[in-house]
Amino acid sequence: MFKGIFTPIVTPFNELEEVDYSKMAHNLDRWGQTDLDGIVVLGTNGEFVYLGMEEKVELIKFVVKNFNPDKKVIAGTGCESTRDTIALCLEAAEAGAHAVLVLPPHYYKGSMNEEVLYSHYMEVADNSPVPVMLYNMPKNTGINLSVSLVAKLSQHPNIVGIKDTAGNIVQLAELVRDTAEGFSVFAGNAGYLLPALSIGAVGATAATANILPEMCCQVVKLFSEGKMEEAKAVQQRLLEPNSLVTFKYGIPALKAAMDMLGYQGGMPRRPLKTLAVREKELVKAALVRCGALQE
Repeated sequence: MFKGIFTPIVTPFNELEEVDYSKMAHNLDRWGQTDLDGIVVLGTNGEFVYLGMEEKVELIKFVVKNFNPDKKVIAGTGCESTRDTIALCLEAAEAGAHAVLVLPPHYYKGSMNEEVLYSHYMEVADNSPVPVMLYNMPKNTGINLSVSLVAKLSQHPNIVGIKDTAGNIVQLAELVRDTAEGFSVFAGNAGYLLPALSIGAVGATAATANILPEMCCQVVKLFSEGKMEEAKAVQQRLLEPNSLVTFKYGIPALKAAMDMLGYQGGMPRRPLKTLAVREKELVKAALVRCGALQE
């Protein structure tokens, strides 16, 4: 069973917009020494939509080889076609990934009804050598995987969980209620980590854990120990930096925050741009207020 805190890691790029593997190695070493249960390579924060297939495969191989072997690596393998999704699942499995995270195809969203999506995921699960996790991200895809669809898919022995970034706590609770026993429901954002845990989620796959892994892990630990007041206090500290690096400024802010906290965010790949000086100051101030950074 997958549980705990995973972070969808950033992909550092250099000034030529090539993957900076030295910076990636530095980050993997640091994340490997934290309490993170694992990481996701080629997630949304890894700018996977800007990477070619060869880059994706190379990146998965590098991450698996250079990350703490005692922790899990999940690879994002969602593509627009079922054929390409399966192909990337096979590559991820061969590279040593423990599971794959599969975003639904969404370019032809008018045709992506529940029957089509069900067939897609079932075929992927049938052919993936490693467990499949569903990835629900309606903000970016325009598709919300319904509770009834996820419940049906959860019956497949190789579909083991879901990352749900919809931000709907009722939907999250219904997923916990209606899916198969042992199916892992993950919150997709650290902003509602504690509420998600309280209704039965087993953890989160959160961008903010790139920069504040221990704080995210602490929420889970305190919750499991029944220390709700302490857990609430940590959750409150997460809110402001989480909002800046996920909603307001996104990946450029996340990479800037990494640079401030001893990680190496690197450059984003165009059309994303680095933060302006004023925006960096706002991110820095938020990190100071939450206690992650000294003034």
